[in-house]
Amino acid sequence: MTLGRRSICVFGFASWLAACLGPAGEPESAFRLTLRKRLETPPGSGSFQTVCQEATWDARKTAVIVCDMWAAHWCAGARRRGAEMAPRMNQFLQEARKRGALIIHAPSGGMEHYKDHPARRRALAAPQAPNLPKGIESWCRQIEAEAKGRYPIDQADGGCDDLPPCDSKKTMDVRQTPTLEIRHEDAISDSGVEIWNLMEQRSIANVMLVGVHTNMCVLGRPFGLRNMARFGKNVVLVRDLTDTMYNPRAWPHVNHFRGTELIVEHIEKYVCPTITSDQLLGGKPFRFAGDG
Repeated sequence: MTLGRRSICVFGFASWLAACLGPAGEPESAFRLTLRKRLETPPGSGSFQTVCQEATWDARKTAVIVCDMWAAHWCAGARRRGAEMAPRMNQFLQEARKRGALIIHAPSGGMEHYKDHPARRRALAAPQAPNLPKGIESWCRQIEAEAKGRYPIDQADGGCDDLPPCDSKKTMDVRQTPTLEIRHEDAISDSGVEIWNLMEQRSIANVMLVGVHTNMCVLGRPFGLRNMARFGKNVVLVRDLTDTMYNPRAWPHVNHFRGTELIVEHIEKYVCPTITSDQLLGGKPFRFAGDG
C-alpha cells in the first residue's frame, strides 16, 4: 500500500533517540511503537495532517485480536488475499506471543469447532468483569466521532471485486485458517463479553487488531476497533495486516488497495491510530503482490 508516502511524523530528537535505543531499564517485553493518526488542523477546517507519535506498551498488558481469518471466505478474491497475508500475520503473532502478549483468535461463528480446545476454555473461564461496558455484546456501526466525516467507500454491494461476482450465499469454512497457529496459551472467542472479561482478568489495557475485513468486521464486531476505542482501551489497527471488502466498480471507483487506504485514513481520523507489522518484526511492512 502507499500509505504514509506524504506523512509528517512529529518527533523531537530525544524521542527519536529513545525510540531507537530504548530507555534504560526498559523490559525486553516492551513494544516500541509508532502510532499514526490524522488530526484536523486547524479544527473544523476539513484538512487533516498525518502525525506519528511514539509509544511504549508492555506486551504483558497487550492483546492481539485476530478478526475473522476464516479458512474459506465466500469471496474468492478475499480468500486469495487472506491466504497471501496469513504467513506474515502468523510471524507477527509469534513475535507478540514470545514477548508476552495474549493472542485472541476470533473466527466469528466458528466456536463450535473449538469447544474442547484449551484456548477456548480459557476464554469461557474468565470471570465477569465488574466494569463490563453496556454495548460490548453488540456490533457497533458508528461512533460519535465518525459522524463528523463522510464514510469513504460504498460497500453496499458486499464488496466482492471478482467478475463474475461470487455467490455471497456460498457456504464458508468459519474455522480459522490453519496458517495461523493457535497455541494452548492463547484464547479463542468471538464474544465481546468474553474477550472483555479475559482482558480485565489480565489487566490488559492495550489492543492490536489484525485480520479482515477492515471496513466491516474489524471496525464493527463487538470486539472490534470501535468498541475497544469507545470503551477505553488503547487500541490500534495493524494497517498492513488487514484487507477490505471493496469493489472498485463502486464509488469512489478507485482500485481495491486504494479502497483499503481510504478506510485506514478514516480510522486514523475518527477511530484510533494505526501501526505496521515491521514495528515488531523488522524489515518492511507487508504489501500485497497486486498493490503496485
